[in-house]
Amino acid sequence: MAPWTGAELSMLNPLRALWLTLATAFLVTLLLQLVPASLLPDCSLFQYLIRYGKTRQGGPRRAGLVECKIVEPLERYFSHFYIISVVWNGFLLWCLIQSLFLGAPFPNWLHGLLRILGASQFEDIHMERNSALVKRGEPALSAFLVLVFLWLHSLRRLFECFYISVFSNATINIVQYCFGLVYYVLIGLTVLSQVPLDGRNVYVIGKNLLMQARWFHILGMLMFVWSSAHQYKCHVILSNLRKNKAGVVIHCNHSIPFGDWFE
Repeated sequence: MAPWTGAELSMLNPLRALWLTLATAFLVTLLLQLVPASLLPDCSLFQYLIRYGKTRQGGPRRAGLVECKIVEPLERYFSHFYIISVVWNGFLLWCLIQSLFLGAPFPNWLHGLLRILGASQFEDIHMERNSALVKRGEPALSAFLVLVFLWLHSLRRLFECFYISVFSNATINIVQYCFGLVYYVLIGLTVLSQVPLDGRNVYVIGKNLLMQARWFHILGMLMFVWSSAHQYKCHVILSNLRKNKAGVVIHCNHSIPFGDWFE
């Protein structure tokens, strides 16, 4: 481990604080679900916020759970998450490509936002680390690959939402819906904020992105392609459970899937 890693991890910038808070909240929520209902005071709102679809309509419920009478988006609105991701993260990827390969600076508002969220300037890096460590740890190529794969994943999932998946009329609450929208905005900003900046441009040692290529980049690309193919197969299997042999949707019931990773 690099000697500056511990110090870097100890720097709690806004994005790290946000993700840490969310991780803690989800962990606490999971632990509360493991506690017997008799030991906890009834909280209908809490159960409403963490459940959606089948788990609220026909699944197990805690005593006293009442349905909130607010407008709820349908489960099929998952496609909205991927529309946002394709457009927003596609824009961030385009800005990164422009900076990496054409030398075009980030827009002023995006540069300012990244600085607020914790992106490091080239001058700041030199004050904290020597050039050898910067060259070894600079994440420009990693961020580029992650944004590419995030965009491709979102594009595939959007295609699946429109042409593969068969959604029922189950609903999700408005808080979960808004969280999904915000998540895909934050995830791209989180990746881009890891790239060291030289003014409004991405700083790359030697101006050659391929100099940063390592064995784990190859492994990561292979894992992405392999897992994406299997996830696609699993979604096709799930959708076929609600179709006849001619590919026509005949019901929206839940069935036991077989094949591929379901085995």
